[in-house]
Amino acid sequence: MMKKKLAVISTACLLILASDPVSSYATPDSSSDVLDQPTSVTNEDVKAIFDSLYQEGYSLGEEDGYAEKKFEQFDQTTGLDKSSEEFTWFMMGYTVGYKKGQQQKEEELKTEQENEMAAGEEEGYQQGILDYKHATIQSEIDPFPSKSSDWNKGYVQGYKKAISLMDLSVKAKKEGYDQGLENDSMSVPSMYDDEDVTRQAFTEGFETAQAEVLNQQKKQFEKQGYVQGYHDLSLEVPAEAEGELQTAFEQGYEKGQKQKQKDVKADGYDSAFTYQTYRAPKSLQDKPELVKWYKAGFYSNKDVKSLQQKAYKDGWKLGKEMSVPKKYKQNKAAVAMYKKYFEQGQKKQDKTVSHILLGSGIVLTLVALIMLWRLRLRKNEETTLDS
Repeated sequence: MMKKKLAVISTACLLILASDPVSSYATPDSSSDVLDQPTSVTNEDVKAIFDSLYQEGYSLGEEDGYAEKKFEQFDQTTGLDKSSEEFTWFMMGYTVGYKKGQQQKEEELKTEQENEMAAGEEEGYQQGILDYKHATIQSEIDPFPSKSSDWNKGYVQGYKKAISLMDLSVKAKKEGYDQGLENDSMSVPSMYDDEDVTRQAFTEGFETAQAEVLNQQKKQFEKQGYVQGYHDLSLEVPAEAEGELQTAFEQGYEKGQKQKQKDVKADGYDSAFTYQTYRAPKSLQDKPELVKWYKAGFYSNKDVKSLQQKAYKDGWKLGKEMSVPKKYKQNKAAVAMYKKYFEQGQKKQDKTVSHILLGSGIVLTLVALIMLWRLRLRKNEETTLDS
């Protein structure tokens, strides 16, 4: 008798699991003969019995469904204490619970797979970016034995995505640069705006070009300001020079003024080699500030007297050639003064030699030979100096 009932229960379970649990789910009504209930049993009592049996089956089915093992929770006594109607309600709950357990297990597996793929994709993406920057791109990617197949699949996808995006970012940067040379406002094309890498590359190219344009403009305005300041003109900033461009113009103006003062002072210094007393040049008569610098340069020259004395002594010495000190060789005024006083020294030497030769009764032809030699030597020195 026991074996016969178990066979009936198994057959009923299989039929219920194969059917649609939702359509089978029905709360018994007052016409049901469940439990051969006496007239004293109300509909509420029947519904409570149904809910209890349904929930019991649901709990067992949910565990078996999650484990993917049908009837794992059943034993030889399952269903023996229930009428056929009660067992039907019980199996309704079991079937729905089994499907629910299966679904929960599938969702958890799916979530785990997605997480694994996401983790692998992120690591592959970062490695791809790194390899691209170091020009060590892998044509074939070996799997990681310690990682799951989903993780390795995500890694390959992330790596390839990174290489593709980096290729596109190179193009984006070039287009951004070109746009920056032609426009002041940036407009990122849609093909580059969806990804941070390409959008940043485009922006970087644009900003690089804008910086170059600005630097070029700053150089131009600084040069204009320099010319204005060097010619000692009143500061007049162009209307189009605003912000950093105005600053660049004003800085150039200041540099030009300082350089002009430096050059004027140098001119004053050089003039001391030419003139014994200070005289203001006519070109600076209407520029008192520059006259001040010119005068300061003139009186700062403390080398005139020592250079005069050296040149005169060099010229007076017999057989001494012109030798302008290295310090003054690039100063034309200093070289001219040295030459002047060197020649004065030579003339003084010629007179001294003549007197000595005449007093000693030496033949005048010897004097003539010395004079001729002196003239030739002087000519050679002048040629050397000029060169």
